[in-house]
Amino acid sequence: MPTRDTAIDTPSTVAEGVSVVIPTCNRREQIVRCVRSLLKQTAPPREIIVVDDGSTDGSADAIRALSTDAGQTNLRVICNDRTLGANASRNVGIRVAAGALVAFLDSDCVADAQWIERLREPFADPVVGAASGLVEDTCRSNAWERAFAGTHRLPRRGPARRFTSCNLMVRRCLLTAHRWEEDFSDATRAGRRPDTTFSGRCDEEGLYLAIRAAGWTVVAEPSARLDHEHPYGWHSFRRQAWHGGRAAAELVWKFRLHDRLDVAPFVLAALLLVISTSVAACIDAPWRWWLPLVALAPFAAGCAAVTWNEIANKGKSPGGLIAAIPALSAYYALRSVGYALRRAELFLGISPLSRIEPGSLGRSMPRPGATP
Repeated sequence: MPTRDTAIDTPSTVAEGVSVVIPTCNRREQIVRCVRSLLKQTAPPREIIVVDDGSTDGSADAIRALSTDAGQTNLRVICNDRTLGANASRNVGIRVAAGALVAFLDSDCVADAQWIERLREPFADPVVGAASGLVEDTCRSNAWERAFAGTHRLPRRGPARRFTSCNLMVRRCLLTAHRWEEDFSDATRAGRRPDTTFSGRCDEEGLYLAIRAAGWTVVAEPSARLDHEHPYGWHSFRRQAWHGGRAAAELVWKFRLHDRLDVAPFVLAALLLVISTSVAACIDAPWRWWLPLVALAPFAAGCAAVTWNEIANKGKSPGGLIAAIPALSAYYALRSVGYALRRAELFLGISPLSRIEPGSLGRSMPRPGATP
């Protein structure tokens, strides 16, 4: 994969410590804020690796200008010769990372001063393979931002059923055995530049499944906090919903998972509504127009699942949830349509993806206790 690597500060190569990998594309101001927050850590990283994925706004030069503030941290900029996408750029950073632990955050995130220190603590347990922190969305100036707020939150400490790529630390030995999935990247699939107005394409879950399949524990550590400064308008919110739904369908298909609970009930409700309405139009019975009511059961189940998720996980208050209902309705409608159409495409063999048994993902990874 063609890249150009610029080392700004060149202390001796280290085998221990923390490497931080940050992919970025045309986010000059954001990446500068992000790196500055990392240079102020109570436990400074041994190296910060910024992978510039084809920026045209001078992001790489702006990072190089921070070299005088880097201290003992090895600050590096790797410039991809062509646009690869976020996950492919993370894989570029992993290949040159020297730390035993590799941390990831997005270029539009700002880390608390104790972020690295807190995120590293769970690794005192030798069976912990990955730890994911708390992401707080700071952009809440409009209905779209308030509706999307909390999507990446992992609010409870302990074993985690998922992690988020924008606040994560993983043992490097696991990352060298299983790369970040690149199947869900727009740039990888279609040769286009990545659209940074939307994110969250479910592209971290293959790595999560592989780590768990190898017998490692994944934990959430909410004291490791990041502020996520990603603004949304209607255009970016719509793309987030649509592409997120399509990527969720790809994830379910590729790893043979159960359908997503945030969209499957709505898809089922729509299907039942179409079928029951068609049947009602074809029969002559006094109760025929009551048939469409069968769609209410899955629809109510979907609403209950979304309500619980928005309050318990995403941190919305009941009042905040009520205020967000119009935007959330648009979000889940678009997400469900995108999910259903992509599921149909995959079933019909349109733009196919290879399928993998989740249990096979961890075969190439070391097991707990097999590596320091």
